[in-house]
Amino acid sequence: MQAVEMLKSKLTGSFISRFSVGDTCGLYIGGYWLVAQEVISEDEDFLNKFFESNYSHFETTVDKNYISKCAIVAAAMRREIINVELDELYNLKIMFDNNLKILFSTNTEVVDWQWCLNTTGADPYTNYIVACFWEGEIQINEKQD
Repeated sequence: MQAVEMLKSKLTGSFISRFSVGDTCGLYIGGYWLVAQEVISEDEDFLNKFFESNYSHFETTVDKNYISKCAIVAAAMRREIINVELDELYNLKIMFDNNLKILFSTNTEVVDWQWCLNTTGADPYTNYIVACFWEGEIQINEKQD
């Protein structure tokens, strides 16, 4: 089974029921963890400007970009995943039924893996079903399926 087919079979029709944000982001989806170095949405710039203008604690927040990322992931919670796509560099895009799209990119520097799907929420060196270690490099672990 190819990576995109495996991701679609695990994620499509499911939803995010919890998430964590920190040095990595973890989304719990239908019994699996999607763990990533970077979560991106086209709404981030708008939300960052909004929070900067309207949220007094924005200025003193250490990781300002986490505020918008958390808002975006929270907006996707309990919304059905309707499609999953991988591009040629293995950037992972997840589309939800409320027209929200979240991208898990593969170009984060100074890391040795980009994103993975597993059952533990740990990094892919611990376990993975599908993992992108580098831009354009993806691996499937048939034993974990």
